[in-house]
Amino acid sequence: MEPVSHELEATLAARRELGPAHDSELIAGFLQRIDHELDRKIEERVAQRAPARRRGSVIHPANLALCIPIVAVAGGVGGGIAGVIVAFLALVIVFGVAEFRR
Repeated sequence: MEPVSHELEATLAARRELGPAHDSELIAGFLQRIDHELDRKIEERVAQRAPARRRGSVIHPANLALCIPIVAVAGGVGGGIAGVIVAFLALVIVFGVAEFRR
């Protein structure tokens, strides 16, 4: 049986014990419990349908802006094309590791 049926049975049993003098309190309590159950079910359905939030990537413009001086220094200090290649490989490794650790 569903929780709503249990709630209704409990409310009816309480009414049999207490009599019609407490109908308004019993009905208010029943409606409040039903409202709570509906809210819970709606939240479950929304959570099932909501797409998973993606976290931001480490490849952010500010992070990429730091790559420019690194590559410039690597190529200009005497490393030439080999220094630029090593700098790019190092940056790819750093960004790759940072992305996979998230």
